[in-house]
Amino acid sequence: MGDAIGAVGTPPRRFEHGEVIVGQGEPAACLYLVAAGAVRLAAVTSAGREVVVAFLGTGDLFGEIALLGGGPSPVEARAAGTASVVALPVGSLRAVIERTPGTAEELLRLVAARLHRTAGALEEALAHDVPARVSLRLRELARSHGSADADGVHLPPRLTQEELARMVGASRESVNRSLASLAARGLVRVRNHRYVLPDPEALAAAAADR
Repeated sequence: MGDAIGAVGTPPRRFEHGEVIVGQGEPAACLYLVAAGAVRLAAVTSAGREVVVAFLGTGDLFGEIALLGGGPSPVEARAAGTASVVALPVGSLRAVIERTPGTAEELLRLVAARLHRTAGALEEALAHDVPARVSLRLRELARSHGSADADGVHLPPRLTQEELARMVGASRESVNRSLASLAARGLVRVRNHRYVLPDPEALAAAAADR
């Protein structure tokens, strides 16, 4: 993130795992930057079903509705593991953009990148069955939040089957069966309560085989 944008933010605030950063329906007055860690965005539908909209990492933004005049937040933002978040007041951002127009371009790029990932997730949900969606989401999580080690790419330690099920719009039981199938093929392992992907790109081939 550029120095000009970061300079207008409040000091980073630390959130512990599961702590709510912004509640669904709360007034949105700030844009937020994930300075470290991961943040889970989710929304509860009118039918009472929770859907995970995004899983954000360091450098990602959320709270874009504040840039559109504010209003109630359509999602809940919650720390996934320990996270550090910077609040960027919209009024201060406007002043910076007036002084340095290039900041607006950087903001648009960051917001567009997240929207692109969200659109990709929606396309997956419409075009693929549950096993393929699980494979593709694991690969995406490996790219955005994984940490490489000698035995493969380790996903965040707090990622559960329930979280993954909400990300792909399926039941926990369906996700469990999909993970078991991938494990039988050597594409997923569990080590120290974390999913490990020996070859994340092989998951794309697994999805294409469906």
